[in-house]
Amino acid sequence: MEFNFAQNLQYCHEIVQDVSNLLYVSHIPSAIAALVIGYFVLTKSNYSLLGKILFSIAATFSLWVISNLIIWIYYNHNGLVMSVWASIEIFSILLYVLFLYFIYVFVEKKDATTVWKCIALTPLIISIFISPTTYNLTGYDIQECIAIENPIYQEYFRIVKIVFAVWIILLAIKKYIQSDKVMRKEILLLGTGILIFILSFFVSGYIAEQTELFVYEAIGLFGMVLFIGFLGYLIVNFKVFNIKLIATEALVVTLIFLTGASLFNAKEFTDLLLTGSIFIFICCTGYFLTKSVKREIEQREKIEKLAGELSLTNDQLKELDRQKDGVLHMVAHQLNGPVTTINTLTELLLDGTFGEMSGEQRENIENVRAASQKMGAQSSMVLDAAKIRGGKLPLKAEPIELGSFFKDILKEAEIRAQSKQVQLTVSLPSAQLPTVMLDRKYTQLAFDNLLSNAIKYTALKGEGGKVTFEVTIHEAKLRCVVKDSGVGIPKKDQGHIFKELYRASNAGKEGNGLGLNVALGAIQAQEGKIWFESEEGKGTTFYVELPLKPANEAGGAVAVKVEPAEKPAKKGSK
Repeated sequence: MEFNFAQNLQYCHEIVQDVSNLLYVSHIPSAIAALVIGYFVLTKSNYSLLGKILFSIAATFSLWVISNLIIWIYYNHNGLVMSVWASIEIFSILLYVLFLYFIYVFVEKKDATTVWKCIALTPLIISIFISPTTYNLTGYDIQECIAIENPIYQEYFRIVKIVFAVWIILLAIKKYIQSDKVMRKEILLLGTGILIFILSFFVSGYIAEQTELFVYEAIGLFGMVLFIGFLGYLIVNFKVFNIKLIATEALVVTLIFLTGASLFNAKEFTDLLLTGSIFIFICCTGYFLTKSVKREIEQREKIEKLAGELSLTNDQLKELDRQKDGVLHMVAHQLNGPVTTINTLTELLLDGTFGEMSGEQRENIENVRAASQKMGAQSSMVLDAAKIRGGKLPLKAEPIELGSFFKDILKEAEIRAQSKQVQLTVSLPSAQLPTVMLDRKYTQLAFDNLLSNAIKYTALKGEGGKVTFEVTIHEAKLRCVVKDSGVGIPKKDQGHIFKELYRASNAGKEGNGLGLNVALGAIQAQEGKIWFESEEGKGTTFYVELPLKPANEAGGAVAVKVEPAEKPAKKGSK
């Protein structure tokens, strides 16, 4: 049968008409969607490098789409088809180059080197020189209305695309392994979006070539829509390109446009009804999505602003705290010299080194010595608090016979209680107390502070107050209870009572707010626990637990990290 040109044109026309709906839905909306997103990202990212690359991807993709559409529509203009067909693969190679460049800049956060760009552009340059020659297209098949391609050159195109795809995957995997958790999510999302587009673009083209059913190329274009979806998610959730609400609006508009294009191309009533329902659904959900994202962005900006202010305030507080520490440390050291001098001179005076004194003179000197010793204790406590705050408290474990140890502590406490007219009751085990390894200085300091506070705040309530000191040993643990009938600790103050320089609102004027902080540090540094129970107006009970190590175990000077508790431990806590 002889070739009939008119019949052949009619045959080609029917093929194009059969797939025209798919062509318009796949080509035009996807090209416009890519350009819209590319334009928004370019302008709203202040023409950043990533924005420029993305817009170049959108423009190149649109050129490929337009070229492909021209080949379909103007099938009877073989000269035009040959010209466009010769250049279309240049756009596809350029797409791969741009996608590789895009993910490189995204993960590396910098532009590529000149050498890197030259290597990536080499296949593109080769394509530009070869495409217009017969090495690419050898002729035009007027019966099938298609160009005749050189199989060797087509194989070259496939190899180049595979190499670029592998390059993109390896680059993403390498940076994924090196990145933190947040960046990994971004790389995974972007890499998945690019990979979906590349695979759909490549596979659909390959199937079309093998089957000579080039309509499959149209299906592959929907991969661009999926890539835009992944990109939109990155923009909204990870603030990629520093774009906020406008990206969501652009994404919603794009989706509405894509669905609207399908609506206008629907011919059957069923297709029209289904597409129309989807169009209305996307319009409604897009509206609520935009409002939701806007609200989320506003809340996030408020939180970020508050976080920034809080960070600034925190830095200022740290600086003030550092200055306070410096002043206290300096004052404590400056006081040590005069206090030592006064103590030495009063000792010499009381010893009679400078001659005999009358009873009244001796009494006055003893008062001076007592005041000086009290001042020295206060300055030492400031230095101890600084050591605790620094995270290290130097301990020197030594053998301590607990019987004589508590006897010395209680001797001073009894004198203090008598002067305040407070009844002190002591309960010690009947059996001889063991000799254990403890730091004498800081353990004694802790119990001195607890007993001193108990007596002081019991006396503050009035006459007739009682303080009980009870010691028990059970399962290699020393447990001490200091109970008073004093003013108690107000509930609002109980969560802060161990904090440095904190004093309860009913504590009176006497005291510096360091005693309990130092006691906490001294007990915790020896792996012990301290907690309390209190009720305002009815008194307070402090509990201390210390693990006991036999005196034959190794001792020596150690530096123990101390972490003062923000809240006091409760009775029975582990």
